[in-house]
Amino acid sequence: MMTPAMTNLSIQPSHAVGSAREKFDDEQYALWRSLIESRIGMVLPDIQRGLFELRVGDRMRICDLSSASYYQYVQTSAVEWQRLVEDLVVHETAFFRHLPSFELLEQRLPLFKGVVHIWSVGCATGEETWSLAMLAEAHVTQGYSVMASDISDAALATAQVGRYSWRKSERIPALYRQFCVALPESTQATVAHLFALSRQDWQVSNALREHVFFHRLNLMDSGHVPFRRLQVIFCQNVLIYFRQFDRRDILDALVQRLEIGGLLVLGPGEMADWDHPAMMRIKHAGTLAYERIK
Repeated sequence: MMTPAMTNLSIQPSHAVGSAREKFDDEQYALWRSLIESRIGMVLPDIQRGLFELRVGDRMRICDLSSASYYQYVQTSAVEWQRLVEDLVVHETAFFRHLPSFELLEQRLPLFKGVVHIWSVGCATGEETWSLAMLAEAHVTQGYSVMASDISDAALATAQVGRYSWRKSERIPALYRQFCVALPESTQATVAHLFALSRQDWQVSNALREHVFFHRLNLMDSGHVPFRRLQVIFCQNVLIYFRQFDRRDILDALVQRLEIGGLLVLGPGEMADWDHPAMMRIKHAGTLAYERIK
């Protein structure tokens, strides 16, 4: 959202020189909205119609195509479709963004037996993913892996590099700052205090990197993902950008990826009315989380 913890369809303003808004009539806009929703499942807010028209207009001019021709082109060109998606989405996230959810995992991760497999859904630029890896490195004793997915190639590239400004570290609890390594890479000096981080950028430690894997994934295809028998699925600030009936389909698909005893952690308020016969709500203050019981 992204984004939230996933890349989401909250459209970023254009900074291109000479950008001009391509105004669509209501019929054209409805076609575009339907295309976006059917392809990636995300709802285009009416309030952002102007920004959407601006971003599509930028791509039309780059491709030197009319509105009608460009609409047809993006449906046949996978490359151009991905470029448009990259221009539309915003990658907003933070380390340890929703602290109660991470506190829940601090308590539950040590209880799993064997290797713990975690899926960070809609990882955006990686802050959520690396937060989960820090938790697992500190609290899992028999090995772990973190699979991170997003629809944006650009966001995934940033996440995989795992290099951030010192400001990004402000939300990282002191216990986990041992996994922040000061630059330049040649020194590999472990940073333990925010004071040291404030002088230069930093990167995640190699101890985390060997356990984390990134995949481009359209969440509308979640029923076909290769992940199975997971202990934790972390899906926060993602579902709010989907249509109501798509949210339920996505959640039902996620349940099938959990092993019995596995946890599904959502953003508070995202799907408070959802229930599933195989899932039990976990009581932990400030969180929306479920355990698979059958």
